[in-house]
Amino acid sequence: MCLHHAGGSPIVFGPWAQQAPEGVEVLPVVLPGGRNAGRRRRYRRTEHLIPALVAELEEQLSDDDYVLFGHSMGGLLAYLLTRHVEERGGRRPRALAVAACGAPQVPWHDVTAEHDDEALIQWLHGIGGIPSWLLDHPDWLVPFLGRVRDDVAVCRSYHHVPQKRRLAVPIHVYGGAEDPLVSAHILDRWTEIGEQVEIISLPGGHFLVSEDSGRLSKAVFGLALGGRQLA
Repeated sequence: MCLHHAGGSPIVFGPWAQQAPEGVEVLPVVLPGGRNAGRRRRYRRTEHLIPALVAELEEQLSDDDYVLFGHSMGGLLAYLLTRHVEERGGRRPRALAVAACGAPQVPWHDVTAEHDDEALIQWLHGIGGIPSWLLDHPDWLVPFLGRVRDDVAVCRSYHHVPQKRRLAVPIHVYGGAEDPLVSAHILDRWTEIGEQVEIISLPGGHFLVSEDSGRLSKAVFGLALGGRQLA
């Protein structure tokens, strides 16, 4: 199961679904929408979103063999789903994999509160979240900016309560060597969360999924296949 970044869409995992090897099914998670589902989110707090996702993914979370992967915001949600399942004695995922996502005990910086729409567009462009050709069509970006603000609100709403014990699920953390948002120090703090934590640096910035040359997807596919290395 794959969870996307803030402001993103399950469509970002389309190439992964096409490239998945035999024995691996890519299941992009669709976040619940509001009345204007194409524009804004239904939930803007983790304590509301996670129970809704657990209910929607009940069948998948009861599977005998699955991996949870999340990119940026999706990494936080994947962690919370893993923690929810483990603390309630459910079927734990084979692995938790996160990319470009700081450890959950590190508070999110609310960049959206500091910028109006125009400044937010320029900031997102600067970190690789908006392609240059879209800058000429700011009206097309209005729905996207609303989702970004909603998703950042979700992440900001989470206040970490330390676990009674570290997660038993193996955690694999992938960071972009040129990521301007998530430093190596913030990634290293995942070692406080799990009993088994692997941290891997990859070439690239914050948007490792959309920039993926195959190294990230193959690593996650390998986890789904029991830790196999894919060529």
